[in-house]
Amino acid sequence: MAHASRESAAAWVALLLQLSFWLLFAACSPIYYLNRWDFRRQTKRNPFYTSRLVKLQSRFPLLYEAAMVVQNFPSTRLVYGILPRVRGDVLQVGCGTGLLNKCLDRLADVRLTNLDSNLKALQLGVRLGRFKEYVHAPIDKPTPFADGSFDVVIFARCLHHVKKHKNALAECARLLRAGGRVIILDPVVLADAAPALAPTGYMANSSIVGVIWRFTRRSFAEHLRSCLPKSLCVTHLEFVRQPHVTNYNSFVPQTDALAILTKFEKGRVTPRESLSCSSP
Repeated sequence: MAHASRESAAAWVALLLQLSFWLLFAACSPIYYLNRWDFRRQTKRNPFYTSRLVKLQSRFPLLYEAAMVVQNFPSTRLVYGILPRVRGDVLQVGCGTGLLNKCLDRLADVRLTNLDSNLKALQLGVRLGRFKEYVHAPIDKPTPFADGSFDVVIFARCLHHVKKHKNALAECARLLRAGGRVIILDPVVLADAAPALAPTGYMANSSIVGVIWRFTRRSFAEHLRSCLPKSLCVTHLEFVRQPHVTNYNSFVPQTDALAILTKFEKGRVTPRESLSCSSP
């Protein structure tokens, strides 16, 4: 009886989110279709053309904040709901304006370092009081931190924006202490049968979010394992469809991938500890 009640409640939540999607889409459709028309026209000449909407969000981060409210309706906090507890020295990659900081600011045992490649977003985060200091840099190039500087590196819904995942994970391995973790929370396409998606995913130019990686659950797992440096192992991988509009949109339904990579010292890795590992 309780199981049937939970299923019924989940069905109602899904229906309400899908209705919310259509209401929000109807309200935003003039902007969406105008931007899409210009994007399709420009990409015929330049496949890597950045849409006007993406440019505006990059230049004016408050527009990005508004977009996150729409995409993560009813609450931006919900999208971080499956992140595990972190402590110690934590590097947040792709922190943007500091949406995750609002969830972590009450944790006394977290020393957070904020990193992003968008300077305007970082500056807005400071003005909004979400953090005081930041590092303006990408993660797929050498960062200014010393070896073994962090206990945790978090990619909270930003890995799909990072172009060179092998470089990024190699840099994470350098920055982590032994036993440290890389925590990845990222949206993936729910339909595994999508014929356009390659076994290890692919990069696409979107009129809404720019050039990003796209994965199904299967291709995300395969791609992640193909990008691992020798010192990192996948020790946890799950997919949870959290209740927010993006996951229940009617065009490309999605779910959320949570992956944890652990850095082990040489000789300490056993098959039971790891789902996927190239031991040193």
